[in-house]
Amino acid sequence: MNKQTLNSQEHLAKVQEVENLPELSQRCSLSPAQVAQYHQNGHLVVPQALAPTDIAAYRPFLVEVANRELAKLNDLERAVGTSGSTFVYDLREVHQAVWRLITSVAIAKIAAELLKVDSVRLLHYNCFFKPPQGLGTPWHQDCLYIPLNTDQVITAWIPLVELSPDMGPLTFASGSHRAGFLEFANTNKYSPERIVQMLDERGLQLTSIGSMAVGDISFHSSFTLHSAPINFSDRMREVIAISYYADGACIGEPENFDLSTPQIFQTVKYREHFLNQYFSGLQPGDLACSPTNPVVYQKNQDV
Repeated sequence: MNKQTLNSQEHLAKVQEVENLPELSQRCSLSPAQVAQYHQNGHLVVPQALAPTDIAAYRPFLVEVANRELAKLNDLERAVGTSGSTFVYDLREVHQAVWRLITSVAIAKIAAELLKVDSVRLLHYNCFFKPPQGLGTPWHQDCLYIPLNTDQVITAWIPLVELSPDMGPLTFASGSHRAGFLEFANTNKYSPERIVQMLDERGLQLTSIGSMAVGDISFHSSFTLHSAPINFSDRMREVIAISYYADGACIGEPENFDLSTPQIFQTVKYREHFLNQYFSGLQPGDLACSPTNPVVYQKNQDV
């Protein structure tokens, strides 16, 4: 596999100065039916949550970050679209344009409304750029690597380009967030086909988000089991993900994981990296707050 990254010079040639970037504004109000759907299924696509022109304005900066991160990966990691050892980005030196987007009230407000909380903090941000023919992403629940004592964690999955069904969109096990930790689906003990069969036996329906337009955002709970197929297209699947958690959460106690499987062992390493990267010096029971995890939305805050 060729070690190719995106052409940042091409993307940055006509980029606007940071100070001239548009302010992201709220474009939609969630209906009670949408909030109910999220809590029923554990995931929800919000159409045109952001203006496509705003995404286009910020995209060159996000691609530049992706270039830098892609260059650090090995061939296998690059094919999947993420690192196998460290996956959270260092926010202490993040580009100002990226910081403006990931702390945007316009996105965080939707996250808070779906969680039914008054205030949310930024948890982390990363890019999932899956190349043409890039490998599928295994089934997993995000909650395993998040060192917090709350299930009030939500991720906004934001495509930077129009996504077609053959580009490796997310597939969810709808309702799995209400089933707690699904050990069988978070280890490498079973094949993907067997996992799908076991999900069907539990009455959990698989739902692919399919096509997404620029400006659409898919939200999912940290307990919602999900995966992504191969990118069968000839285009890079450019996606960023921003995660938030309910303000007031604390650092959780270390999980008593069975370390006999490589995937669970890797999960423990993920949690350690996450804790050291974002909550350095904090102990179980401490309030989960740091300069890199600011409150990004409070109820009655102007958008």
